[in-house]
Amino acid sequence: MYAIGDGVPQDDQRAFDYFSQIANAHPDEPPGTPQARMVANAFVALGHYYLKGIPNSSVVSDPARAREMFAYAASYFGDADAQYQLGRLYLDGTPSDPLQAARWFQLSASKGDCRAEAVLGDLLFQGQRVPRQAARGLMWLTLSKDCAGPEETWVKPLYDNAFHRANDDERAMALVYLENWLKRRRE
Repeated sequence: MYAIGDGVPQDDQRAFDYFSQIANAHPDEPPGTPQARMVANAFVALGHYYLKGIPNSSVVSDPARAREMFAYAASYFGDADAQYQLGRLYLDGTPSDPLQAARWFQLSASKGDCRAEAVLGDLLFQGQRVPRQAARGLMWLTLSKDCAGPEETWVKPLYDNAFHRANDDERAMALVYLENWLKRRRE
């Protein structure tokens, strides 16, 4: 509530303090429980605060600490948002590790995170930082385009660019991958 100002004045420091209390008190909450979702969210929120810092407070930008928060939520809780954020850090960080980023994006995308689907799809389609897999990339971009919300306006241009650059064989194979993916998700 304090993080977004829902019914109370927005206060990042108080939100940070509450998220810290949750993370410190319940780091070993068994994954899959209703409480685990809340604890994982607390770790992700702390990761965001450590990325940016909180102005006029003792919380300064600390990307290494942010990576620790995201890594814990991503690996222990299997949190899709944390996996996506960790992938972003590996992709955009110094040093960059695109293969490790793709691994985290894959885990997040397999849970339906539209942002991870888009970034993974673009990485695979472009093949500039990871081995090119155009048809798989187009499949992920298609999934992302179909689930992207109004805040992900950057997804459709990625899809459009890939679709227009793909040849007929790549489009056909992407459709096969997509049908298989959707069939497995229904089972």
